Amino acid sequence: DQKTFSETAKKAIRINCACGKLLFSEIPRNYMLCLGMTGTLDCLTEGQNLLLESYKFNRKTFLPSTFKKQQLDCGDTMVVEGVGEKAWDEYFGIILQDIIAELKKGRAILIIFADYSKLDRFAKAIKTTYPKNVPEYKPPQELTDKLPASDRDAVIVKSIRKYMITLMTRSYGRGTDFV
Repeated sequence: DQKTFSETAKKAIRINCACGKLLFSEIPRNYMLCLGMTGTLDCLTEGQNLLLESYKFNRKTFLPSTFKKQQLDCGDTMVVEGVGEKAWDEYFGIILQDIIAELKKGRAILIIFADYSKLDRFAKAIKTTYPKNVPEYKPPQELTDKLPASDRDAVIVKSIRKYMITLMTRSYGRGTDFV
């Protein structure tokens, strides 16, 4: 009977759709030729070299740079936490001394605060107690969520200039490219 066959066929027909079986890391293996380029090929770790081998990147070409390599001195990162009301002057003094030392070297300075209230308090303090013995001193700029989006890029660009002090909240301390 045609009607019974049609109903049976509808019950038996299924589409098995396997989801989540595609690994993006396996896509390069589907190509006969993969080309890549990097400026840091000469300093890869053992794990990175093994990864290149597994994807069959077996030819490497090193070109000498026309630019002189610079030894960057990133300085030290200082973390000062748990500052109570009584320790504020000490906290401010430590950071101010570090600012003076770095300004004398002609460096840009990024100071990251946990929240806006701490940044604001520091900004007010440095405006009244600025380093008078450093002629290159300029008042710090601020990078916070209160800054209009149209001004943020300009502040980020200026923040890496010589003698520039930038006070910022934690949200800009991670993920912001200072180039």
